[in-house]
Amino acid sequence: MKRLHGSGAAFLIAVVLILLMSTACGEETLRILPPTPDPPEASLWIRPTPAPTEPPADIIVDHIHNPSDHPDYRFPKDAKLLEIWFPNIRDADEAILMYDGQVWMIDCGDERAASRGVLLLKQLGIEKIETLFNSHLHHDHINGLALTDDTARVKEVRICFQPDLTESGLRLIRVAEERQIPIREFKSGDIFTMGDGAVKLLFLKNNESFLDMNNQSAQTLITYGERSILFTADMEAAGQKTMIDRIGSEILKCDIVKYPHHAKSDMYTPFYNAMGAKLAIVTSVEGRGDAGQIALFNRGMPTVYTAVKGKFTHLVTDGKYWLCERVEITAK
Repeated sequence: MKRLHGSGAAFLIAVVLILLMSTACGEETLRILPPTPDPPEASLWIRPTPAPTEPPADIIVDHIHNPSDHPDYRFPKDAKLLEIWFPNIRDADEAILMYDGQVWMIDCGDERAASRGVLLLKQLGIEKIETLFNSHLHHDHINGLALTDDTARVKEVRICFQPDLTESGLRLIRVAEERQIPIREFKSGDIFTMGDGAVKLLFLKNNESFLDMNNQSAQTLITYGERSILFTADMEAAGQKTMIDRIGSEILKCDIVKYPHHAKSDMYTPFYNAMGAKLAIVTSVEGRGDAGQIALFNRGMPTVYTAVKGKFTHLVTDGKYWLCERVEITAK
């Protein structure tokens, strides 16, 4: 065996010391060597850091499609973040919004989707939902209310249709009465603000009687700073044409679109173009070959499907950039 002299011996000693420190203190010790500024207060999901990472070239840091781009991206330490979470669901809609200490929801799925949503609520430690907005009274958007309320108390439900129009609407009334959940109305053009008022939800709705409920379902444009996302519920081409003919195209601009009706059909081209979205979220499973999935592929739109085993879908923004990622399901 050869003896190490001089710098070689010093190097070996340094390596041994680092390994010993790692064994004694765990992986976290290595992550803070050499010393850095004091880390932010512990937070399970929000992703601040003592100093912002290098600004990305695009407004969306897409770790699902491009995991090697800014793999350690974090937001500035003092940033207030809007988080949007999707459970592992298909053919139903449910999204959780978190900002400035408030929790809201857009739709709550059916029973199957809500059981997946319950895991998300538990994992995030959510015990109260301030407001649940319902886009329309079909089972896959509202029948999960009871299961949701079992885990996180719903303080109010906001609807935009007469509840007696569907069986799911009548069921909503029964569940709300049993659990003493107030049901209140919202209308097209209404704006709701979260927390300090920086996050705004604008609702847009068709009321034309020749359209079915899907094509009258409420659109939700969420804006925070320079960033935006449009939830299109189940509105298909007929409703999209009616809406853009009435309100024009400018108001529809967004960075991300929650694609309508689980991507079962293609969108009305002028509506799609008016959005100018850079990313689509589809509450379905990839590869089913629905017309909307084919259209998204042909249009070259990066698409995130929520039905991924063992994963939640997570969007977060500081009002300047979006981060899109998957988060492992750990709740039971």
